[in-house]
Amino acid sequence: MDLFVLFYFFAEYGYTMNITKKSDVYSYIVVLLEILSGRSAVENRVREGSHIVEWVKKKMVSFEPTVTILDAKFQGIPDQMVQEMLLTLGIAMFCVNSSPPERPTMKEVVALLMEV
Repeated sequence: MDLFVLFYFFAEYGYTMNITKKSDVYSYIVVLLEILSGRSAVENRVREGSHIVEWVKKKMVSFEPTVTILDAKFQGIPDQMVQEMLLTLGIAMFCVNSSPPERPTMKEVVALLMEV
């Protein structure tokens, strides 16, 4: 297991104090959130919370449009692609439930993403 993968396992462990098969789902989604948002998993410059999952959760319940979570590099792409990214973001948030048993399996995540 390389250091990159270990980082995400330890991030999950820090929240739940337990590593399970659902930790793989959490780790995979953290990487997906990095791609969608253009942010690192942990950023010191983010005042309202340095972990990307917490940052996205706060943004999703704020009065800002959800599209502001997406990386600014995606501006100007077709609306259909933006909608697909927002659907993917919704799936991602389902997968980072603070209760690991409530998360889908990796097989279910792949099926959901394939539908998008």
